[in-house]
Amino acid sequence: MHKNLYRGLIALAACVAIGARALPVYESQEVALYMQGYFTTHQLNINGNTSLVDGPSRIGFNLDVPAYDEWNVGFNIEWGIQAVSPNQQVVISGDQQAAPGEQAAPLYTRQGHAYAKHDLWGDFAAGKQWAVYYDVAGITDWYNVSGGLASGAYALGTDGGITGTGRANGALTWRKRWEGFGGEFQVGLQYAAHTADLDIEVEDVAGPDTLLVCPPGDCEYGISRGASLTYELDIGSGLLLGTAYNRVNLDISTDRGQVFDISDPNNPVLIRSDRVIRASSNDFAFIGGIAYGKGAFQQGLYAAFNWQRSHNNELAPPSSTMGATNFFNAIGSESFVSYTWGNLNCYSLYGGHNLLKSHDDEIFEEALITGDGYRLGKYFLGFNYRWNERVRLYLEAAEDDSNEVAQQNNGFIAVGIRVDI
Repeated sequence: MHKNLYRGLIALAACVAIGARALPVYESQEVALYMQGYFTTHQLNINGNTSLVDGPSRIGFNLDVPAYDEWNVGFNIEWGIQAVSPNQQVVISGDQQAAPGEQAAPLYTRQGHAYAKHDLWGDFAAGKQWAVYYDVAGITDWYNVSGGLASGAYALGTDGGITGTGRANGALTWRKRWEGFGGEFQVGLQYAAHTADLDIEVEDVAGPDTLLVCPPGDCEYGISRGASLTYELDIGSGLLLGTAYNRVNLDISTDRGQVFDISDPNNPVLIRSDRVIRASSNDFAFIGGIAYGKGAFQQGLYAAFNWQRSHNNELAPPSSTMGATNFFNAIGSESFVSYTWGNLNCYSLYGGHNLLKSHDDEIFEEALITGDGYRLGKYFLGFNYRWNERVRLYLEAAEDDSNEVAQQNNGFIAVGIRVDI
């Protein structure tokens, strides 16, 4: 009897402890150092081509220092890893995205921030970190292989660092939780100053066979601000409601615009450097979401859905538009549903969708070379087997319903393994 009870408790722990873990490396009265992350890889078949590729593997360290008056201070740093197939070109998950310039790096920065936490005053953090926007977008980002493509979090084909919607660059955040009205609220606020230069090159706008270039430093992603609000209700296995908003200033203004003669594309010739550009705009994204259950891959039903509306937060593939008008306004939605059962081991059946479409954007649609809009559509079905507390095996398939403009064609079937630290 005691043996069966012990096995039951171990099985329950394996089901519940499905999220990220931390392994103690060093602990004392002054400091605690933890290692965290996981390694994952899968055999992936896309359109009949099979290869062994990296999943979104990562490794990180967290140093926590108990400070005075109930404050905890520390830092968290995390790197993404491409070890099985370095420099691979197959990226079908938003969470695999890296910052610009790091896409091909075997080791790239995912997070790096300092924090200070207090039960009364809330949690403060400074550096590269999960954005407050992701407090809502993350409820559907649980697929083993793909996903996270339509929430607006991993914007512009990056990790969302520039826009501040995913793993935000150089961000200051504050989060605070409090109880009320039968549940628990959390508010999040975020601010980031200049984040990145904006490279603008437009052909033929200054005449036939010309290229207009905004010089470095004059066109940029400027100040970004974000806010989130979530509300967790003690209903059944738990109900979460959330909304978030993020806005970035696009500062596109210069008196030093450079015009090149590109009649010979291999030898552009500068013909003037005083072209005025005044086209400032903004990048914003709004998201709402709902989730029910203990959590993804935890005992019983977990179901999550989010919907987003954005402006200049998405990019169509290169060469799909004439000029530099491949920014587009979008609406998107994601869902993730898992049902988990089992005694000694945990079994999960899961599925859902990612759908992202251009919306109410005549300038973008007129600039398209083919088609009349952008549509990315993916539908997922998978099975997850929890071998023990730290090892899982999974089978995941996706049907791609994207149009020619989205250029996905990434329907796939994958078999993989994940080992947690």
